[in-house]
Amino acid sequence: MTDYIHKKSWWRKNRSWVLVVLVLVFGFILTILTVLGKPIGDFTKAIVDPSVYNNAFDMVQDDERVIKLLGEVQPISIFELLEGEVRYAEEGKAIITVGVKGSKQKGKMDIVANKKNNIWQYQTIRVRTKRPRKIIEILGNK
Repeated sequence: MTDYIHKKSWWRKNRSWVLVVLVLVFGFILTILTVLGKPIGDFTKAIVDPSVYNNAFDMVQDDERVIKLLGEVQPISIFELLEGEVRYAEEGKAIITVGVKGSKQKGKMDIVANKKNNIWQYQTIRVRTKRPRKIIEILGNK
């Protein structure tokens, strides 16, 4: 008489908990993408089209008040952009806060701009520091 020992495969023994874990992981990833989808898309837009903050930066680095407060201003890197905030509101409107570093101290640059006919038109460009607490209006409410 032959006795067969029927062994279940690893997959048959463990498939129920593996499927539960996969569903939970997929749900978590989907939730993160849903919550962070817009901000990630906004940062991607800013990285792909840096003219919105580069044009504003050109105005800032030439301003005597900024040079007096911050010193010689260094170009904006992706890291300053990631530390800031980027939002694209309705079609063609950008609201950006990006870090600026000077030889004396660092601050933040706030930008509000609208894109019309592929040209950024700025409503507000301002530089602000914490210590001393100063706000320099480059363009906008004075």
